[in-house]
Amino acid sequence: MSPAGELRWLCRIIDDSLNPYTEPQAFIPTSQKNEKEILIASSQVIRKIQLRIREFDSDSNKEELRGSEQHCSGHQCLLKILTKLVNLLTVKSEFVQHVAVNALVLISEFVFTTGNNWDDFIHFLCVSLEMAFTRMLSCLHENHKFDSPDVDFMLQHGLRSCDWSTVAGIVGVLRVICKHLKEDYDDELVKVYFDSVNSCLLKMPWNLLDECWSCDIASMKKGVTVNQPCLNNFSAMDLGSRFLGTFLQLLCTLVDRDNFVETGCDSANKHPLFVTIMNLVPRLVKWCLPKQEDSAETCISHYMKHKLLILMTRLGSLMCLDSSDYFSWLEILHSYFQELLLQPLTQFMSDEGDCLEGSPFLLTLSDGEAYGSSSSHLQRQAIFLLLDCSVNLISQRGSKENHSDFSTLSSCFTNNPDPEHDHLCIKKGLLELYKWVQEHLPSEVSINHENYSEICMNFMSSFLQLYLREDDLLFEVLLQLLSISSLQQQFGRKGVAYQDVKRDFPFDLSEIFNPFHLFHLFLSEIHYDHQVLLDYLISKDTGISCAKYLLRCMHLICNSWKLFVEFPSSGELLNQSSCKRRKLLGDGLQFVADETPSSVDNNGSIELNIKNFKADFKHRNIEQFKKAAECLLSLNNSIGNLHQKSLFPYNPEVLLRRLRKFQELCCQEKLFDGQKT
Repeated sequence: MSPAGELRWLCRIIDDSLNPYTEPQAFIPTSQKNEKEILIASSQVIRKIQLRIREFDSDSNKEELRGSEQHCSGHQCLLKILTKLVNLLTVKSEFVQHVAVNALVLISEFVFTTGNNWDDFIHFLCVSLEMAFTRMLSCLHENHKFDSPDVDFMLQHGLRSCDWSTVAGIVGVLRVICKHLKEDYDDELVKVYFDSVNSCLLKMPWNLLDECWSCDIASMKKGVTVNQPCLNNFSAMDLGSRFLGTFLQLLCTLVDRDNFVETGCDSANKHPLFVTIMNLVPRLVKWCLPKQEDSAETCISHYMKHKLLILMTRLGSLMCLDSSDYFSWLEILHSYFQELLLQPLTQFMSDEGDCLEGSPFLLTLSDGEAYGSSSSHLQRQAIFLLLDCSVNLISQRGSKENHSDFSTLSSCFTNNPDPEHDHLCIKKGLLELYKWVQEHLPSEVSINHENYSEICMNFMSSFLQLYLREDDLLFEVLLQLLSISSLQQQFGRKGVAYQDVKRDFPFDLSEIFNPFHLFHLFLSEIHYDHQVLLDYLISKDTGISCAKYLLRCMHLICNSWKLFVEFPSSGELLNQSSCKRRKLLGDGLQFVADETPSSVDNNGSIELNIKNFKADFKHRNIEQFKKAAECLLSLNNSIGNLHQKSLFPYNPEVLLRRLRKFQELCCQEKLFDGQKT
């Protein structure tokens, strides 16, 4: 059967099974009986399509069929198929809508597999989204004009009673297809998909949504009804739960790193879709997070914040943003996420045992009443984005390549010839960092304070404990903190912008985020367990960022050995219990760092026992340095053994060289009683 014949077969199947429920005049209030009938009929269609796809996959002539007769009568047939399935999304039943979404996703696979024009299918789907979205808001603008010749057919044959769940359903179909693209399809199809979605987003009448949002907020503030026909179709709660949540999911999927790689582009800026999404961010924040006190919407508000922060973070990692974007995002953070930025870093050290760790829907109970409490997950996201915006503003004259070691989310600004603009950006970035840190330090803190070092250590320890609970952000934020120290050295303490900010604060960021102290604290928080570090390094989620962080730290340590060795004592701080330990095995045993670590050199494994330190190190924190050295030498041994057996997931030679250099420095300083490798 030709590709066009396959479409005619599908059209006939849908007509025979679903025609009574998909014709515009057939829509009646959904009862339990006809809901069951629709579900049975829809499920039968899905099973037949699945069987047809399997049969076609086994057809030896399928390659000959693809590409032939793609534009016969298939165009009109495909339009008819899609319109009927989209009509099912207008049925007032979440179960029917769920099945309709699955059917549309499956039809996308069917169209691609049978060699029909998948481009047309995606185009029609985007047109139906634009049309359904506009019809939902048409109470304000009845005369909205569509520029697609296929819209007349859709208007004639369906979408006459759509609501926000219909719009959300179409968005959901686009999202699932996008997720499938990175798994099964080639780069060209991804490009077609991105082009179609971008064209759709550009045509969507967002200004109508702005007007409806303004009407709804005005009515709530004044306690009166404004533009009642419009508000019957639109409310902040309905919009948030039925459309915006799904729309945010789609946008986050579109800017997923894996999807971006599939496009084959060298830079995200080469595709206009990312620019379109970037321009939508301020509106999305306004729609998703209206400034109102409504405890009933707390859970949804937390979810919206979660998705918005993910979207902004991913955009920042993929795009070359300019300073105005970072200024805008900082304003958004302070307007809508300020409570997250100001929450004590230790507030969520004990999460509820009956809640998933980091869930954006986390609620706590007090006196029998539920009240919203932003989870530590949201707090981590908001702080991460604040650090990212600040660091990128400070480093705005460099390129992404030049600053890739500083931060995985560095911007790629071109050189700006305006020194006043550069000064403004650097000052703004530094000011944001200083102000945020100041909010989390005691009010009496100063460089001359007798407990200044301990205060700095406590702040960094609390900061680390917050991020140790979310591994995928842990090393990204550690790299950001390293970049802060590097950038301050790059500009120098005599820089005008630095001095303008520093004189107004009684502490120094270089002390707060001292990279050597931070690394010691990090090792302390994981209990100096080299197996935990090894887990991080071989993890699919944290491996790359962990390796980057360790390489940077080993480079700093080897170049500034005394600063690492002379780690100051911090009292009881480093003896505090941390959440990050090696997981228990079934027999209850626990992996811990080797007490007698061994090192690996080119001649094989040689045991190196760490003994007592020489007397000239009596003023240093001997115990903490000993534990750190044991951990790193044990890590060197473990990585070396795995690499020799070809069991390490990637080539760790660079890291091994840095670790062996660390080992040599230990021996050159004669920190061990006559033990040398």
